[in-house]
Formats: sequence, structure tokens, C-alpha cells
Amino acid sequence: MIEHHLNKKESISRANEVILRTPILRQAWEHAHEDVELTKKLGEGAFGEVHMGKLKLRNGRKVDVAVKLAKLEVLTKEQIKEIMHEARLMRNFDHPNVVKFYGVAAGQEPLMVLMELVNCGALDSYLQKQEQPIEKKNEMCLQTLAFQAAWGLEYLHMKNVLHRDIAARNCLYGDNKVKISDFGLTREGTVYQMDPHKRVPIRWLAPETLKMAIYTQKTDVFSYGIMCWEIYNNGIEPYPGMTVAEVNQNVKEGYRMELPFNVPPEVQNLIKVRCWSENPNDRYSMADIAKHLQRILQIPRPDFAAVSFS
Repeated sequence: MIEHHLNKKESISRANEVILRTPILRQAWEHAHEDVELTKKLGEGAFGEVHMGKLKLRNGRKVDVAVKLAKLEVLTKEQIKEIMHEARLMRNFDHPNVVKFYGVAAGQEPLMVLMELVNCGALDSYLQKQEQPIEKKNEMCLQTLAFQAAWGLEYLHMKNVLHRDIAARNCLYGDNKVKISDFGLTREGTVYQMDPHKRVPIRWLAPETLKMAIYTQKTDVFSYGIMCWEIYNNGIEPYPGMTVAEVNQNVKEGYRMELPFNVPPEVQNLIKVRCWSENPNDRYSMADIAKHLQRILQIPRPDFAAVSFS
């Protein structure tokens, strides 16, 4: 309709001779509420409900989506800013191990954030629900989970982005794929100095973050090592038996968790030495982590450039 009035130079109002000269067309990631059908409530998110739904794309095709609903009247300006910041970042991501962002529906309330629906949900919950104990599981499956998360985080770092909250709870799993998600704390750049008074996920943080509230790609690498520990321990919370205060103090003093016996020795060494080193300069980049995992596990790296994620 916008294109019709623009091309024909017809009035868009019968009462007033108003001619549309410079229309503002919707971006590809901007959707109308009527194109979204909510089918099932999945739970509660940080800013509102999360639903399963169907999104009608502009080509008429319908896709399954996860829909975050945010009621703007109950959110602070800071929370609304955070939601839109996350959406702005996510629209630049295109990788099979990063959750796909379809866009937002912001023309009316509630604000809808539309993302790929991943059928098994959060990775930590998926691991916790498995009936077999970890030592009886297919070990190569566990290695693949860690490897795929490495590909996703490597991609984010290539996009000059710090995730800042890498954890199994912030990854999704479905169709044999791990996908990094939850970009609420994500920031562009290679270094980020945080307000030291803000609440943070202590159990996943690097020692320099605990000491100086600083984030870099190497602090993401440390958190990735903690997530690998979660994967090999059925998704349980890191540092079992310790309080948050104890974790904070012990990690700053050099304490590191032990990995289970079923983790291959080379992978153990990679995590302990190249993810959890006290000195960030001794940690590998995520590109190097992915490269070494590929060599150790002999898992072929997909040609991501040849894969379509739309």
C-alpha cells in the first residue's frame, strides 16, 4: 500500500490532500502483530512471558518462533533500552550455532521479540533431564556439544562482540545443535568495563572480572571453560557445595574445578591451561580453542559460508 500511494502520488487521506512523498518502509526485521500467532506459553523471561508461536514471513511462509513478550508500561526505560539493544545486536548474527533472530513487532503493545524456536530448550535443562548418567552417555556427543558452542562463540568474537554471560543456561539445544543465545549482557568491542556494583553471574566469571569488573574476549574464553565443565557434569551448577562468596574468593585465589574422568586428557588440558589460566594472555582465543578441539576430537568443521540459515 505504501508503494501504491508513492508511485501513484494519490492522496492518503480523503479529508486532506496529503500525498506520500518519502515513505518510511518497514525494515526486514520489523513485523506486524497480526503476522504473529501465539500458540503456547513456554514460561517467564527476564522482562515478561515467553511463548511458542508462528510468524508469517513476507514471502507468505510460516516459521516456528519463540516470542518474548514485553509490556512496556511495567518496564523501566533502562529495561526497554536493554531489550532493543539486544535486538539490534542480534539482527547482525547469522550462524548455525547462534540462535536466529527474526525481528521485533513493536507497532503496538506488547512488544514482541521474535527468535528461532529451538525444540529442547536450554542446554543445562536438557542435560539435567537425560536419564543416563554422564559416564554412560555417548562421549562423542558431549564433545560435539562443547565443539559447537566453541564455533558459536568464535563467530561472535569475529563479529567484535563480547557475550559476557556464556553458560549452559544461555545456550539452546535442538536438532543436534547447540546455539548460543541470551544476549542481554552482550556488548560490542573487545574490552568492556562494568559498573562493579551490578549483579553478575559469579560462578562463570574469570578472576580478572571478579577483581576489576573487566570483560574481554579472554574472559568469555574462561566462561566457555566453565560451560564445558557443565556439559561434562550433566548440567549441574558449577562449584557445587560452595556459596557464591566462597566461589568469588576461591577463584581469585587460583582455585579451579576438577573435570570428570571421562573428559579426554587433551581436552582436560585445553580447558585447564588454555581456558582457565590466571593470566588472560595464556588463554587461547576462541578460534584457537575451536582449532585444537577439531584436531583432538577429529570432528570435521562445517563450511559455514556454504550454509543458509534463513
